[in-house]
Amino acid sequence: MSGSNDRIFDGRYALDVQISSSLSSPIWRAMDQSLKRWVTLILLPTSDLRSVKLLQECQQAAVNDRRDVVSILDVVPDGKISSGTDSNSQDRYVGIVTEWLDGETLDRLIVRRGEVLPVEQALRQLGIIANTLMHAHSLNVFHRRLRPHNVIFSQGQEVRLTGFGVDSALLGPDSMDGIAQDIKGVGQLLFVMITGMWPLGSVDSLPAALSDGGSGLVLPSQVHGGVSSYIDRLYQRTQDGTYTSMRQLLDALSVGEVEESESLQSRVSRLTASSVTWSPPESSQSSRVRTSVIAGLSVLVFGWIGWQLLTSNFQRSEAPVAILASPLPSIAVPQATGEVAKAVTVTSYDPLGDNEENADQALLAIDSDNETAWTTASYNKSDMSGKAGVGLLVDLGVEKEVYSVEIDFISAGHTAEIYVVNSTEPDFATELKFGDTNPNESSSEISSTDPVSGRYVLVWLTPDLPEAESGEFQGGISEIKVRL
Repeated sequence: MSGSNDRIFDGRYALDVQISSSLSSPIWRAMDQSLKRWVTLILLPTSDLRSVKLLQECQQAAVNDRRDVVSILDVVPDGKISSGTDSNSQDRYVGIVTEWLDGETLDRLIVRRGEVLPVEQALRQLGIIANTLMHAHSLNVFHRRLRPHNVIFSQGQEVRLTGFGVDSALLGPDSMDGIAQDIKGVGQLLFVMITGMWPLGSVDSLPAALSDGGSGLVLPSQVHGGVSSYIDRLYQRTQDGTYTSMRQLLDALSVGEVEESESLQSRVSRLTASSVTWSPPESSQSSRVRTSVIAGLSVLVFGWIGWQLLTSNFQRSEAPVAILASPLPSIAVPQATGEVAKAVTVTSYDPLGDNEENADQALLAIDSDNETAWTTASYNKSDMSGKAGVGLLVDLGVEKEVYSVEIDFISAGHTAEIYVVNSTEPDFATELKFGDTNPNESSSEISSTDPVSGRYVLVWLTPDLPEAESGEFQGGISEIKVRL
C-alpha cells in the first residue's frame, strides 16, 4: 500500500501516510472524514491469524477511556480499502483506530536529549504510569508488553500510555499474567529512564544494558554511576515478584525520595558505633604502642577532670551529681499548640475530571457548621466512574507546620488520603502522604508527632464512595480543621 489520500478504509478513514510498521502491521495516519480529525489507523488482513486476537483485545481495551491513555476510538472487524481506481478490491482488514497524538516517545526523548531523566522526574512520571495501569487493571485491562515507545510525552509534557490491546496481540505478550507483567514493565521503564538502556536487550532505538554474565539481574547502578541503592531495590522488587499489585508499586514510587535516604536512627547507630569502636591495623607494632599510650593518657586526663568535677560539686552541695561522658546538645523540639489554623480559602480539586467538582460548595467545608457540606458529584459506581480520586485543597495562606487534620464526613464509608503540600497541583508520585482516614468512622483525626510543613492541605477522596440514599454513590465533607 502506498500513501494516497484517495484511498479510503471502511468508507470513512482516508489514508494519508504510512508512519510505521513496527508492529509487523502497517500503521497509518488517516483523516476521519466524519469527524474531520487526524487518527492513527492500524490495519491487519483478516486472513492473518492474529486478527481475531487483535479484535478481541482491542474491544476489551476500548473501555479504558482515561485521558492519560491513547484511546481506542473505533474497532472495524471487517473493512476494505477502496479508491477511484480500485473500488473492487477483495482484501479485507481489521482496523484499529486510535487517537492521533503529536508527541515524543520515551526512547526518542532520551536519544534526542543525549541524557537520562533526573531521578525525581523519573519517579514522578512512573507514578503517573503506575496510576494509569492500576485503573486499567480495575477494568480487567492489561498491557502485558510495555516498551519505551509506549510512553509518549505530549506537547504539553503530559505522559500518555499507548499500546493497550494492540502490542500484545500483534507481537505477543511478555507474560499472560497481566498484573505481574505490567509491574515488571514499569520497573523496566524505570531502568530505561535512569540508564538510557533496556535491561533485556536492545529495544526501539535504545541499546542493551551491559551483561552480568548470565546470572541474576543487571541493576541500574551497574550501568550508570551515581544510582542510589533505593533505585536498585525498587527495580529489583518489580522484577522478583515482591510487589503483587500496582497499588503497592505506586506507594513505593511515592516514597521513593524518602527511602533513598537512610533513616536518622540508622545514621545515629552507625555514627555511635564508629565513635566507640576502632581497631588499629595489626600489621603496625608502633601504631599499637602509640594507641596504648594515647589511650592511657586519655584515661588519666579524663579521670582527673572527672575527679575535679566530682569533688568540686561535693564541696558546693550534698546533692548527687550525674556526670556525662559527653555533653548532649540542646535541641529545640517543636511543640504542637493545638491551635486551629485559619484557612484562607478552600477549592475543589478534580485534576482527573473537569476540575469543577461542585466547586461552589467548597467553602462549606470550613464554615464551622457541620450541618453544611461539600459533596462530590453523584456517580453510578463507587469507583467514581474510573477516576483515581477527587478532593478539597485547603489554603492556609502561608506555609505552616501541621500537626493534625480533623475531618468530618457526611457519613461513614469514605476512604481518603491526606497530604500537606506547597503546590496547588501536588504530584502524587513524589508527595509524602500525611495519613489516611478510617473508612469505618464518619470522623477522623490524622496526627503526627513530627510536624509537616506546607501551605496547603489536600483531602483526597479515593475510589470506593459510600452509597447515597438515591442509590447512586457520593462523598461529602462537612468540616475540615487543621491544627498547628
